[in-house]
Amino acid sequence: MPLFLVSQGPAVFLQNVFIMEYKQLTPMFIITNKRFTTLGNQIFEFMSELYPNLTTTDIEVIPTDLTEDNVFGWTLENNDQNEIEIHNDLSEKDFITTLIHELIHVDQNVRGLRDDTQREEEAYSLEHTLTNQFLNKC
Repeated sequence: MPLFLVSQGPAVFLQNVFIMEYKQLTPMFIITNKRFTTLGNQIFEFMSELYPNLTTTDIEVIPTDLTEDNVFGWTLENNDQNEIEIHNDLSEKDFITTLIHELIHVDQNVRGLRDDTQREEEAYSLEHTLTNQFLNKC
């Protein structure tokens, strides 16, 4: 049925409107810069084998200038979506290590781990080992 907007003074009335809940069926992994797409997808596939929770949530990776923030990357959580901002001028190895570190944080978000100290201890303790495993696999 069509949507009708009828304006009568300041109020707007809607007739025949059906509101349905929208839920995406397949979680997405998106990198917003083509320069990083292939490598980022390879890292995501590698990490998904170790952390299946990564396949249950939407992840968007946004390469951006984080120079003023003095960080290589961070993860923001918004409901079932995770946004990773990663510095856009990293060496390939630093990009790999940082994305692995941030994907560990995404897994922690899915698991409900909220303690900042535990989160960083876990991510830092694993990032170099996982980076070396990834580099040896590729």
